[in-house]
Amino acid sequence: MKILKELPQGTIWPHLLEAIDQQVRADIEAYAASRRNDVRRGAETAELAAVMVDKYGAGLAAALNIAGIDSSVQTVTDQLVREIDPEFEAHRSARWAARPASLHLAA
Repeated sequence: MKILKELPQGTIWPHLLEAIDQQVRADIEAYAASRRNDVRRGAETAELAAVMVDKYGAGLAAALNIAGIDSSVQTVTDQLVREIDPEFEAHRSARWAARPASLHLAA
């Protein structure tokens, strides 16, 4: 169900929907910047940071989709993830192949 898209044309101002999309894009970009900072300071690996951004962005995109807001958040997220971890595809495949997937916490 695309709740907002089911409303009559003109019920919601287009600039309001665009503002929501812009704010959510800004949110995922800020989150990715925070993860990149943690990678730079050695607090987490690029692989972990990219997974966290990927999952967060997918959740944001899904929420917008449920609401019926056309969004570029998933595209932006995909770009940010690959900037953080250029080997994201290979790391994702390895993670999916691992059963069960887990975190290895080294001290």
